[in-house]
Amino acid sequence: MHLIFLLSHLILFGRGTYPGDDSTYTQIANSGFTTVVLSSFYIRANGDVYSGDSRSPIIHDGRYVGDREWLRRIAMLKKSARVEFLLEGRWYHQPPNTFDFIRHWADSSTTDTLYNICKVFKEDLGADALCIDDESVYDSPSIIRLGTVIGQLGMHMTLCPFTNEAYWKAILDGSAPGLVDGVYLQCYDGGTGNTPGPWAQQLGTPVYPIFLCRGAFSTCGASHGSEPVDSIRAMMGDFKKEYPGLNGGAIWQMADIKSFVSMGCAPITVEGYLKELKNALKP
Repeated sequence: MHLIFLLSHLILFGRGTYPGDDSTYTQIANSGFTTVVLSSFYIRANGDVYSGDSRSPIIHDGRYVGDREWLRRIAMLKKSARVEFLLEGRWYHQPPNTFDFIRHWADSSTTDTLYNICKVFKEDLGADALCIDDESVYDSPSIIRLGTVIGQLGMHMTLCPFTNEAYWKAILDGSAPGLVDGVYLQCYDGGTGNTPGPWAQQLGTPVYPIFLCRGAFSTCGASHGSEPVDSIRAMMGDFKKEYPGLNGGAIWQMADIKSFVSMGCAPITVEGYLKELKNALKP
């Protein structure tokens, strides 16, 4: 049912892809990245789910109400890559957020709201996994219970930390074996200075570093810890020496890749930049 990563696990985060366009999805599908994490998605108090690229819900009252062409593009992408959806906490920087609401529903007598949301991700969107990017609430019991629902629907769960190792360890320890099959470690901005080796040792599971590529925050230069291709390649080499089990990494994000090209930061195409970044991740 899911792709098996025999070689490098190469992950591309895909902000700016709802509803996207055929050209962008073709570029991603042909890029050689083995996993695409579409981001970011926010849950509101009434159970509606929004894309960060739109102020209209994609899930309302337990049903998919978003762009129909997006479903076709995701289905096309799934022919060549595993597809995940990233749940993010912040909603235009205003609390409470996604993970406060998840905690409320997980603590209630029924998890129907969580089940209905996850069911749409699985059955309508074809999700292979949901990715947890909690940077504020840090309530492990509710994420463990969410993971139970995710597993019941035949999906996996992945984690996207930058700090608070004990929280993520508690989720792993409390989850069914095999449910969490990826940890994507932020190594930029608030996670600058992170390396995957110590995290893998602490968590007892494979960890993949996420790099912020140049083109982020609408500048050709460095911003929030963004790195050029050569630096990503060198850092992967250093990480591999520290952590021999390292088997791939991730790039944040497709919108920045397109921005880098459109701003004329280098004489390169989107396809060429994707290829360079993908090759830099191979340990």
